Amino acid sequence: MQQQIHPLKPIVWVGPARRELKDLPRDVQRTIGVALWFAQKGSAHPAAAPMRGNLAGVIEVRADSHRSTYRLMYLAKLGSVVYVLCAFQKKATSGIATPKPILNRVAERLRQARKLHDQTERGP
Repeated sequence: MQQQIHPLKPIVWVGPARRELKDLPRDVQRTIGVALWFAQKGSAHPAAAPMRGNLAGVIEVRADSHRSTYRLMYLAKLGSVVYVLCAFQKKATSGIATPKPILNRVAERLRQARKLHDQTERGP
């Protein structure tokens, strides 16, 4: 029996997400790159977890490096594309929760990704 090969989903970088990722440490970029490859294949990396609430559908990838924690947020359940929303260093202001300004940024980029998807689906 032959194994079917599925094409990888393309990645769309929303806003400055690609630059944000490039600003992170090299080992974090590698971990996140592998997690995005999993998403492109339609599966989830072990460091990936779904967000809840108004960010339902968004996946958060966690990566640690040199006593710091980093995050990448992406959306893979919108069409056949992986939308990368945001990459950042997690700086806890209280506990383990992601700071509200970051969540607001992710929510705004999620709206942008949905709008971009709708425009792409409709065509020119």
